[in-house]
Amino acid sequence: MKDAGNSGSHTDSGSDRDDTGDARHSPPAGQCEESSHDDIDDEEYQEKESQSSTSRQTPENEAASISFGALVKAQASLGNRNRSHDDDGYGAARKTLGKNDAPRDFTNEEALERRAGKKDTRDFSRTSKHAPAELSSKKAVSRKREVVPTQKFNHRDPRFEPLSGAVDEQKSRRNYAFLETYRNSEMSELKSAIRKTQDSEAKEKLKRSLLSMESRKKAQELKEQQQKVLREHRKEEKKKIERGKRPFYLKKADQRKRTLVEKFEGMKGKQIDKVIERRRKKKAARERKGMPDARRV
Repeated sequence: MKDAGNSGSHTDSGSDRDDTGDARHSPPAGQCEESSHDDIDDEEYQEKESQSSTSRQTPENEAASISFGALVKAQASLGNRNRSHDDDGYGAARKTLGKNDAPRDFTNEEALERRAGKKDTRDFSRTSKHAPAELSSKKAVSRKREVVPTQKFNHRDPRFEPLSGAVDEQKSRRNYAFLETYRNSEMSELKSAIRKTQDSEAKEKLKRSLLSMESRKKAQELKEQQQKVLREHRKEEKKKIERGKRPFYLKKADQRKRTLVEKFEGMKGKQIDKVIERRRKKKAARERKGMPDARRV
């Protein structure tokens, strides 16, 4: 019996040892349940991550597979809807709000006004003189730059200023009579240079300058003769007026005739013939110019 009891005790101790061994090698029941729950949570988190990654990637893949024509059509339809919605909302807001209470969103206002074809009635006056000027973007910017011009310095000659009174030609000619002597000396120098020069081009140039100086001198002499005729006529008329006669004013044609008569009176026979021949040729050339080409022979 003792043996049996001992054996039983041995068996019990063995079983106890097995139980303690199992207890040593196997975790407790609560820990097993927690680890199983952690494994399940990790699996669920990984599944959610994979689903989110697939959901993130799918729109890009879908957009890449859509054709450009479909995208353009969708964009046009969305744009028309948004525009009509914005117009309705903006019109209602403008009706409910006053003119002064309207929102100062210049970009939206300007876009809507441009679509409606309205004039820009906004006030672009500056809040202060130091603020920059504000302009409407509906007006085209000029390509021409507005440059402030500098003040031009005008040279003044007191001899020809209106403040000094009317110009007396006779007086000025008397004061500057020495210029005539200078011109005469220049003309004599030109004549001597024409005789000495051998180059044909230089000689032609000197001849042209001499001819221009001579023509100016002749024009001045003719003008002086006309003024002389006028002075003499005025003296005669003054005397006639003193005697009680009515004044007679010379016409320009009569002035030219009298000057021509005085010119011929101061000439010799050969000079008169030359002048008459020159005038005849000049008149014939003028008449020939007005003639048709067939009758110019």
